[in-house]
Amino acid sequence: MVRWIPIALALILLAACSGGGADGGGRKQGGPVSVQVKPVAAEQVERLVEFTGTLGGAEEITVSAEVDGRVEKILADLGDKVDAGGTLVQIAASELRLRNEQAHADYLQALARLGVGQDGLDHFQPEKHAAVRRAEADLAEAKRNLVRGEELMKRGLLAQGELDALATRERVADAALQSALEEARSGFAQAKGRRAAWGLSRKQLGDASIRSPVQGVVARRMVSVGEYVKAGQAVAVVVVTHPLKMRGDVAERYAGEVQRAMRVDVEVDASGGTRQGEVSRVGPLVAAESRTFPVEAVFANEDGRLKAGLFARARILLGNDEQVFAVPETAVSSLAGVTKLYVLADGKAAERKVEVLRKREGDALVQGALAEGDQVIVTGIARLFDGAPVQVVETGAAE
Repeated sequence: MVRWIPIALALILLAACSGGGADGGGRKQGGPVSVQVKPVAAEQVERLVEFTGTLGGAEEITVSAEVDGRVEKILADLGDKVDAGGTLVQIAASELRLRNEQAHADYLQALARLGVGQDGLDHFQPEKHAAVRRAEADLAEAKRNLVRGEELMKRGLLAQGELDALATRERVADAALQSALEEARSGFAQAKGRRAAWGLSRKQLGDASIRSPVQGVVARRMVSVGEYVKAGQAVAVVVVTHPLKMRGDVAERYAGEVQRAMRVDVEVDASGGTRQGEVSRVGPLVAAESRTFPVEAVFANEDGRLKAGLFARARILLGNDEQVFAVPETAVSSLAGVTKLYVLADGKAAERKVEVLRKREGDALVQGALAEGDQVIVTGIARLFDGAPVQVVETGAAE
C-alpha cells in the first residue's frame, strides 16, 4: 500500500495546480477579453411611450336567434359588410305569419264587441258602452216607476204587492247596470290583451329575420341552410371595423402620465403606414407580475384596409423631452428581469443597470447609471462579468 502514496500526492498536486487559475467566484481566469467600445453622449428626445398589441374591432357582437325555426336563407356570410338592421339569416316564417293573422283576427273581434275601432281603444270609457247605456236607461225608468208607485201608494191607489214589484224591478235594473259595466270593463281588458298578443306575434314574425344590431363585417357564420335553430342560439358574429381599437401594456413608470384623449400613432406592417388615433381607456391597476397597466387606443379605419387580429405597434406622445443615451442594441443584455450593459472602467468591465425606453435604427435608447462620455463595451458581451479585465482593440480586431 505504501507504493501508492507518491501517486496520490502527485494527483493532489496536479489538482491544486489546475484550481489555481480560478477566481473566488468560480470564473476561469484567463487573459483580458478583447472588446470594442463606443463613447456615449446624452441627447434630448421627445418623450414617447411605446407598446405593442393586437388590433380588435370596436365591438364584437354575437348575434342570436330570438325565435325557433328552420334556417331558410343565409343573407350575409363571412367577410360581408352589413348595415345596422341588415338581415343576416332568414328563418322560415310561414307558421309565424299564420299565428300573426290569427292574433290580429282575435283582436279585431274583441274591438267589435266593444264597438270601437283600433284608434278608439285607448280612449274607451266603459260608461259609454251601448249595453251600459241601455242598462242605465232601464234603471232610470225603474226608478221613475218606483217613485210614481210610492205616490200612488200614499193616495191608496196602489196595492202593497204592486209597489213591492216596482221596487224589485228597480233593484234588478241596478244589478243589470253593474253587470253591463263589468262586462264592458272585461271586454276592454280582453281587447288590450288581444292587442298585446297581436303585437307579440308581429314581433316574432319580424324576429324571423335575424338582423345585425350594428354596422360592421361578418366575422363568423355559425348556422347553415336547413338547420333548425332555437331561440338564444348564436347564428353569426359581427365585428365593428370602424373604428378599430388596440390594446397593449405600458410600463408602470408612465402610470401618472398616460391619460385619455392623448394622441397615439399606430403602425401596422400589413398596411405599410401609420394611423393616428387617441387613448380611449387607461387601466386602473398595475399587474404585480409584469409591472405594467393596460391601455386601449382607438383609430379610424374608414377604408377597411386593416383587419382585426393584426399585430401593431403604438406610440403615445407625452409631449415633453427627456434625456437618453443611444447605445447599440448588441451592447444590452437581459437576465432574470435585469437589463444591463458594461462600460470600461480602469481596464475592467463595470456593470451598469439600465432601462430600455425604445429602439431606434439598431440603437437602444436607454436611461440608467450612465454618464456623458462613458465608454460602452459593444462586443464580447457574453464573456463579460462585473470586474472582468478587458483589452480595447480596434474594429475588426476583437476576439
